[in-house]
Amino acid sequence: MIELTYLNQPPKRWTFEQPKLKQYVESHSYGKVLNLFAGKTRLNLDETRVDLSNEHNPDYNMEAYEFCKYAAANDMKYNTIILDPPYSYRKSMEKYDGKVCSGFNRVKDMLPEILEGERAIVITLGYSSSCMGKIRGFRKTGVCLICHGGAHHDTICLVEERI
Repeated sequence: MIELTYLNQPPKRWTFEQPKLKQYVESHSYGKVLNLFAGKTRLNLDETRVDLSNEHNPDYNMEAYEFCKYAAANDMKYNTIILDPPYSYRKSMEKYDGKVCSGFNRVKDMLPEILEGERAIVITLGYSSSCMGKIRGFRKTGVCLICHGGAHHDTICLVEERI
């Protein structure tokens, strides 16, 4: 069974400045949490923050794929991984001063190596309703559709659990 949630939430520059969405993600996370595209807002979780920009003092100032390789090589494990990459090429260029974030599929392929726990979870935000999928050994347990109103694209938040 997939839990479906619908939220009305005005858009903000940083995803987790939206209080309803922040609360949704926090309530679906557990244990050690990796926030892989952390941005500005700190979550009320046992969070390791990784970001390509050093502007908001992440724990690791690295490109996402490079961090995943580093974490795997150093046996770093997480129960929940949050993926909130720039949702488009334009957003990537705007938020990271012209730097383009790595190929997202390479990042997703690495995540099973750094996840642990009976119900390891990946939470993904973006414009797509596909992320980890069965091919990587995951099933959707929650979908949250965030309506921002007006001419803004909705955000889709997926909660996927390792099978």
